[in-house]
Amino acid sequence: MNLEQFIVKAKANGWVGNFKDGKKIAASRKGSFDITYDDVAFHYHDSFVGFSEFSGQEHDTHKNKPVWSMVYYGYLLKPTKFTGDEAVSILKNALSKMYDEQRFLGGFHYSEGPYEYRDMNFGDYKRFNGIEKIFMDSELVYELIYCGGMVRK
Repeated sequence: MNLEQFIVKAKANGWVGNFKDGKKIAASRKGSFDITYDDVAFHYHDSFVGFSEFSGQEHDTHKNKPVWSMVYYGYLLKPTKFTGDEAVSILKNALSKMYDEQRFLGGFHYSEGPYEYRDMNFGDYKRFNGIEKIFMDSELVYELIYCGGMVRK
């Protein structure tokens, strides 16, 4: 398995998949929510804080050496109209479909009832930045900004 395949598998087995084969671990920082996933020589750790406005980092190692990382910040734009619980539902459904395609970056659209999810990015898993958006009845109600890529000494 290569790194890109592991990233997709780890994401699918983390928060999005309610940790199918991943596991929730003790908070690494005060108030954080942490999930890990392991597959042979690879290790994935996702740690985030917040809910309707949140920030986090995903970190992957191979044979205990850091190889990849991604940071993200997401927020509701219309919290009286679109809730964090609605965002969680749409995000989990949309991202699960994207991971089923064996990818995790950009150019992805998903629709469900009045909601539309769009993910757009530049680059590939080695170096990227992007934004995901959710629209409700064509109105922008949620955004998440992310960036990351390979890390090395």
